[in-house]
Amino acid sequence: LLPGTLLALAALLAWLAFALAPDAEGRAALMLFAWLMLAAVAGTLLRRAYLRHVRAAARLAEDAQSLLAADATPSIAADGSAETRALADVINQFASQRAALRNDIAAQVRAASRNVEQERNRLAALMAELTQSVVVCNLDGRILLYNNRARVQFRALSATPTLADGAELIGLGRSIYAVFDRALIAHAIDSVRQRLARGAAHPSAQFVTGTRGGQLLRVQMAPVRP
Repeated sequence: LLPGTLLALAALLAWLAFALAPDAEGRAALMLFAWLMLAAVAGTLLRRAYLRHVRAAARLAEDAQSLLAADATPSIAADGSAETRALADVINQFASQRAALRNDIAAQVRAASRNVEQERNRLAALMAELTQSVVVCNLDGRILLYNNRARVQFRALSATPTLADGAELIGLGRSIYAVFDRALIAHAIDSVRQRLARGAAHPSAQFVTGTRGGQLLRVQMAPVRP
């Protein structure tokens, strides 16, 4: 409709120029003035249309990109056409839902961490009461937990018990393979897995190994189930 309206205004101004001006020079001046006025009106309307439809959409895209990279949840300013404002509202709703989801996940992680810490403390308390040496490791052989009896046992196996107090053999994050042969432990793990596959209620594996000092150790391995 806008181009048709502008053409109608141009035709009307041309008719007024011919009707009001008595000579050609007056008609030319009126036509020039009319075209200048028409150009100003058209420029103003086109600028408003650009800001309302083109620039508002580009600004919305920039704000959405910033929202994706931001940790916080700032709201996007809604301007421009009704469709652009509606899209900005939808983006703000998505951002709010994402923030709520992040908060929920963070709360679940904190709760799970507290539960793991509580279970670890319970396990440590139970292990402290045992008279046997107990060492908890992950599948890579890294020591995660051990009781005092295990520390005393590993101290007896240490080559320099008075200097390192067995710390070169046992400690959080140290490898159990510093004491036991890797092949023996791998074989025991395979045996436990086979018993698990057969549906054993309490699967375990045992082996006897010698130490560098000539001692014999009987080792029993069992999985820690979640």
